[in-house]
Amino acid sequence: MKKISYHCYVLLIATLACAGLSGCETTGTAASGAPASVAATTSQGAAQLVIRRAPNLGTGLFLDIKIDGVSVGSIGVGETYRGPLSPGQHKVSVLLRPNQLSLSRTRKSVTVAKGQTYTLTAAWHGETVVLL
Repeated sequence: MKKISYHCYVLLIATLACAGLSGCETTGTAASGAPASVAATTSQGAAQLVIRRAPNLGTGLFLDIKIDGVSVGSIGVGETYRGPLSPGQHKVSVLLRPNQLSLSRTRKSVTVAKGQTYTLTAAWHGETVVLL
């Protein structure tokens, strides 16, 4: 019987992992202890927040997302964040990692109305990341 090298197994596992993760979408979930704004459900008339990555963010970088100071997820290339948000004023912030340029978090205030969908796109604008 022919022996398969260790490197072949690693390559196979990496290929399967990439295939399984391609086209992933991150859905917002409330962590325990999260504020009501993050833990809102659509049955309570929550709005939806969608955060996309612009193609100019490049590869090998992840976008860490916080709402009202609570981490709600991280998205990579080709991924989108979707999560519920209660009506009212909220602060959305994002940070690229690894943060090799020592950038500060990009922040945006959003006033949310019941049942609405709010879509933000994170993109490079000069030497900073903006939320459009």
